[in-house]
Amino acid sequence: MDKAIKKRNSFGNYGRIFVSLVIGISPLLLGTVMDLSFGLDQMFDTSSAYRKEKSIAQHETTAKDPWIKPSGEDLFGSVGPEIIQQMSAKNIEENLRYLTSNGHMAGTAQDLEQAEHMQSLWNQQGLDEVFLQPYDVQLSFPDGRKPNKIYLLDEEGALKFTSAFMEEPFEGEEPYPESIPAAFLAHAPSGTITRKELVYVNYGAFEDYEYLEKIGISIKDRLVIARFGKIFRGDKIQNAERFNAAGVILYTDPSDYHPEFESGGLAYPHSFWLPSKGIQRGSISWVDGDPTTPLYPAIAGAYRVPENMTNTPRIPAHCISYIDARKLLTNMGGPDAPEHWKGGMHITYRLGPRLAREGWQVKLEVNNIKQIKTTHNVIGLIRGSEEPDRYVFLGNHRDSWVFGSVDPYSATAVQMEIARVLGNIHKRGWRPRRSIIIGSWAAAEYGFYGINEFMEEYFKLLESRAIANINMDIAVIYSSNLILSATPLLHNIIKEAAKLVPSPEESQGHSTLYDLWKKQNGSIDYNLGSISDHAPFYQRLGIPSAYMVWSVNPEEYNWSDYPLYHTTYENFEAMKYLDPEFHYHLAIGRLWVMMALGLVDNKVLPMNPHDEVVMQQVLLKSLEEKYEKVMEKNGITLKHLEDAVKRFAEVTELFVQNMESLDQISPLTARQLNDQLMQLEKCYIDAEGLKQRPHMKNVVFGTDNFNQYGGILAPGIHDAMWSASSCVNNTTECHKQWEDVKQQLSVLVYVINSATLMMKDVNTF
Repeated sequence: MDKAIKKRNSFGNYGRIFVSLVIGISPLLLGTVMDLSFGLDQMFDTSSAYRKEKSIAQHETTAKDPWIKPSGEDLFGSVGPEIIQQMSAKNIEENLRYLTSNGHMAGTAQDLEQAEHMQSLWNQQGLDEVFLQPYDVQLSFPDGRKPNKIYLLDEEGALKFTSAFMEEPFEGEEPYPESIPAAFLAHAPSGTITRKELVYVNYGAFEDYEYLEKIGISIKDRLVIARFGKIFRGDKIQNAERFNAAGVILYTDPSDYHPEFESGGLAYPHSFWLPSKGIQRGSISWVDGDPTTPLYPAIAGAYRVPENMTNTPRIPAHCISYIDARKLLTNMGGPDAPEHWKGGMHITYRLGPRLAREGWQVKLEVNNIKQIKTTHNVIGLIRGSEEPDRYVFLGNHRDSWVFGSVDPYSATAVQMEIARVLGNIHKRGWRPRRSIIIGSWAAAEYGFYGINEFMEEYFKLLESRAIANINMDIAVIYSSNLILSATPLLHNIIKEAAKLVPSPEESQGHSTLYDLWKKQNGSIDYNLGSISDHAPFYQRLGIPSAYMVWSVNPEEYNWSDYPLYHTTYENFEAMKYLDPEFHYHLAIGRLWVMMALGLVDNKVLPMNPHDEVVMQQVLLKSLEEKYEKVMEKNGITLKHLEDAVKRFAEVTELFVQNMESLDQISPLTARQLNDQLMQLEKCYIDAEGLKQRPHMKNVVFGTDNFNQYGGILAPGIHDAMWSASSCVNNTTECHKQWEDVKQQLSVLVYVINSATLMMKDVNTF
């Protein structure tokens, strides 16, 4: 296939693999084995030679197939142990060494080079088809001629301080390659703001701004400075806009990124703490996907909304190191900050707004450039033998702000090893029952662009055919705690797969990953948030999704970001410090691929709907504990939701009993059961979306409106309750807000009732 820079024509290049899959008709329903072709040129080829070639190939594969399919309690068959054995920590390490040899920011030459490399590699390794899928999206870049900076000016306008726009290599290191960008916040608009006032807003959370307004410190038309951490950086900017700030400065405080700083503790490369000159880059967009083509794919001919209508930040913002932030903070006046607002530098943290010296000014200068650029997903496929039109995704994004040894390349290195092993076994005769799609998503750092555009292009197809998405953004942050988040239908396969995976540290007395995980925490939460490329799968389409990462023990460290996050110090050597032998990479990679294997190779999907009942009961209990009393005071009852949850539990129990009573399951019966399971969580999607965030369609699983990193159950209820509870002194408006609560509650009952109907016996209506 030619390099996918070539544009889609009217039909033929519109994503060859999915065109192939769309036309395929399940052999389960036809009672025959029908292979899917790779392109339109073969798809309608009915010549006898072509049909004979395919028939012979299928017969030989079946006759010589050494792989025993799963049966009974065995979810992984003979191919499971083979995959476990073939995966190599050394290969993962070498993959990471290549990936971190350069910067790969989306839309750059390095981004394309890496995509082409992965395409070539996966083709060689034996995947059925691999193609690049281009999208033309609006990206944001720093101006290399005029880097973004913060200035401190005296009363005469003389320059007293200028912030650094880039980290410095350590002594003896080579200069950074040109692919490494100067520090910037993507999507921050260009502009220069000069003010005699600066307000310290702690983490920039909504309640932080509320506190300042309450004590009489106005934010309006002033510059603010906030520390990274706790919540998504884009929410910090959105909160600043909500309170009418003029511009924002973000910095990494040592309390979050180097708590041993003032006591003399060493930073990287002697520890994992952030050096004082480290600068965290990142996107500040709070709506995912290309902002110029909202809800539609950014392909040739797509309508693009005018810039002033895009849902992007409107005020300039920039990021600096904590050594530079110290210069600004020590020159602030005003009252002392509350005790819990004080950071990790031995200075007096003051709130402002006035500066300590009369007439001095702070100048924020942002010179970012927005451009339409082409970036590419890399899509690899192993086609299913019996249900090729059912897809399980293994996803990870491929772009990085800098070297990206943690984010995303610790996971990309694992994904590449999975592709190698699956391709190798496939070449030896194995083919899964259903299709595996390996997605290397583009431009995720900007706001999950690649997966959102893909989702928008194939929306109708995935709505009916996608089984699950297993996503890994980062493999290893630290090695003391395995964090697993998933929608309920994937909880069972996570547990069963973990029982097959060897422990990364068997010397600790744990033979399997499951044993180690159970000792650490043993839990799977629903806190998916919007932290990675799984977000549009569950938020837009309700596709069962999972996210996993090795991280820190929360009792030991209270991190929201890891210390070297999105800085130039996040390089290959940093990962060698965190996981020297890549044992933890290997363990989580084995878990990742075993989950996929269980979902693609079992006759009946290994999904336990009882886990869905547990989730709904947790949801109901949380709403009762938090809101029931105040709801009752406003004439709102949770009884209908309680009844809906009860009905779902009853129907689910009958479904499980019926499934367990079947001794022999025919292909058609299996298809019916699987369709019920794979459509269950899709019932939680409401076309109108959340009232305050219509781009988010999932009524059951969502995010905190003030922190996109935070997952939450029943997000629409929480949004409406916050607005209603905050409403005072306006009877008409407050009544409307409480009516919104009733409406959101009704929508929640509606989607749960829809799930109940989905789980009913297919012979009833």
